[in-house]
Amino acid sequence: MTTLRTRATMRLLAVFETLFAASAVYGGIALIAGAPGFTMPVEWLAPLGLTSWVLPGIALALVVGGTFAGASVFAWRGDSRAPGTALAACAVLTAWLAIQFGVIGVRAPVQWMTAGLVVVLLGLALLARRRLAPS
Repeated sequence: MTTLRTRATMRLLAVFETLFAASAVYGGIALIAGAPGFTMPVEWLAPLGLTSWVLPGIALALVVGGTFAGASVFAWRGDSRAPGTALAACAVLTAWLAIQFGVIGVRAPVQWMTAGLVVVLLGLALLARRRLAPS
């Protein structure tokens, strides 16, 4: 039997993951389309051998967005696997940020904000795992 606190934690986890998924998909599409505010110099991609932001946009939408979308499904259902999938999504986004920091460096405040939100999500996932653990 789940408590009200456990259900609230799972809902908060689900909302967080859904917002992360939507943001990643939006960001990926904006990179692909070259939307205002999302146009960056392709020279930043030289270490990867890329000449456009299309592939990073696709990867952001599918890899990061897809991982968070999948994790959110488990959380919305109240599935006991939700904390584990949230931790996996945190790992994917942490790897994404590490690659981003390594390749293009720190270029915008949103990078640090995202890193901070990953820490919050990590704490939420660990809290959900603890609350779902058998007593």
